[in-house]
Amino acid sequence: MGFLGVEIMLVMFAVIMAIGFLTTYIVAVKYDHVTPYLPYISDTGRNPPESCIFTTICSISSFFLFLIVYVRFKHIRHFYYDNVARIKCWNSVALVVGVLSAFGLLLAGSFQAGAVPVVHFTGAMTIFFGGVLYAWLQSIVSYQIYHVNLTRHGGSVAIFFKFLLSVLATLVVVTAVVSGAIARNIPNPHVGVTGAGHTLHLLSTWAEWLAAGTLTLFFLTLHTDFTRIQVNIFVQLRVNEATYV
Repeated sequence: MGFLGVEIMLVMFAVIMAIGFLTTYIVAVKYDHVTPYLPYISDTGRNPPESCIFTTICSISSFFLFLIVYVRFKHIRHFYYDNVARIKCWNSVALVVGVLSAFGLLLAGSFQAGAVPVVHFTGAMTIFFGGVLYAWLQSIVSYQIYHVNLTRHGGSVAIFFKFLLSVLATLVVVTAVVSGAIARNIPNPHVGVTGAGHTLHLLSTWAEWLAAGTLTLFFLTLHTDFTRIQVNIFVQLRVNEATYV
C-alpha cells in the first residue's frame, strides 16, 4: 500500500504546533492563569483546562515528529548511503537525536511544569537542544548530498535556509536559557515592568516562542525533499503461518 504526499506530515506538524500552542495561550490568558505578555510555553499548559489541550497537542505533535524523523532517515538511507560514507554516519546520529527530541516533546506535554517540574524541564531541554542539533545535522547532510552532486533538487537556496534557520534556532535557544537562568537569580524578577529581572524574563519567554517557531519552520524546509518520495507499507504472513491460509 503506497502513500502519496508524505509531505503532508510536515504541514500537519506545523499547523498542529501553531494552532495548539496559540490555543493554550489564549485559554490560559482568558482564565488569568498567565500574563498576556507571552509567558513561557510551559506556563500556558500548567493549569486546567489548558493543560489538557497542551498535553494533547504535544502528544500528537511528538507522534508526527517521530514519523518525520524516521521517514527522513529512511529517505537518506535508501538513496544516498552508497555514495558518501559520511552521510551514513550523520544520518544515523540524526535519527537518534530526532527520536530523543520527539520523546522530549512527549515528556514535556505529559508532565506539566507545575506537577512534575524535573521531568517536564528535562523534556523541554531535550526538545529544544535536540531540535537544534537535529537541524544542524540535517543541514550538513543536505549540504553533503548537494555538494557531491547526488541531487540538485531543491537547490542551494533550500540549503541556505536550512543553515540560516539552524543558526537562528541556536541563538534563540541559548538566549532563552541564559536570560531565563539570570532572571531567576534576581530577587523578584517579575516585579516592576522596568526592572532588570523582568526584562530578562521577557527576553527569555520571547526567545522560547521564537525558538519553537524557528524549529517548526526548519522542518518545513524538508517539504521539497518529501515531495519526491513515496512511503510503502507491505503486510505479509510469517513463513510458518503461510501454510494455514
